[in-house]
Amino acid sequence: MLIHLYYAQNADIQPILTIAKLIELPLKTQPLDKSMRQKSLETLTENSLFLDKNNQLHLLVDGMKVALNWQGQQQRVVKAGKKTELLLKACKLQPNMQVIDTTAGFGHDSLILASTGANVIMIEENPIMYLLLCHEIQQMQQRTNWQKLIARLKLYFANAQTLLPTLEQADVIYLDPMFPQDSYKTAQVGKHMQVLHRIADIPDIHQETMLLNIAINQIKKGGRVIVKRPNSAPFLANHTTSEQWLGETIRFDGYFKI
Repeated sequence: MLIHLYYAQNADIQPILTIAKLIELPLKTQPLDKSMRQKSLETLTENSLFLDKNNQLHLLVDGMKVALNWQGQQQRVVKAGKKTELLLKACKLQPNMQVIDTTAGFGHDSLILASTGANVIMIEENPIMYLLLCHEIQQMQQRTNWQKLIARLKLYFANAQTLLPTLEQADVIYLDPMFPQDSYKTAQVGKHMQVLHRIADIPDIHQETMLLNIAINQIKKGGRVIVKRPNSAPFLANHTTSEQWLGETIRFDGYFKI
């Protein structure tokens, strides 16, 4: 998989190249004139990356440009600490609890989980998403007001089914696999989720069953597995939940180890 990395002339691409080399992701680099407009960016090679003059890394897919933009999540993270997030109501986290986010994606849910003071292991197997996550963590580590939260995150480039059995048991394991394609209308989904659907695979029933069973085995006694689903979607792996937390369009299904 050859990825084109376009970058502003004053951007620092070396950290990205270092990460890409470690995960054996081939990058073809090309500087862009600083006057290039957004419309021009949208016509670049599909599944390419763009590093802007502020060292913000963007993913370009099907004419869409998205970035993790954790800084833009700051208010949500601050409010999440007050447990206004449905995810936190489902997880019931306390400081220093151990959480595993098996499908890190853009990392936004991991930030919410870590806002409670819990330690969060993030697992991501898509090399492009892993590169985005590594770069964002490096950038946010330079911001004083983010350093304590970032220190509670640990990122792995791995398949969750393979890695989970090698880790210590956690208090909470969070599963957010790709939603079934027919569970919602694309027009109702933001760009970030549309992009993920184009670069990540939807698990089949066998993969869902394997992941859920492994996750349940890897939680501590009294722990829980929390699964994010669209309200209209069936249970993951058709496994009836212990408890549910319902939102307007999504829900969280809980599986407990008593």
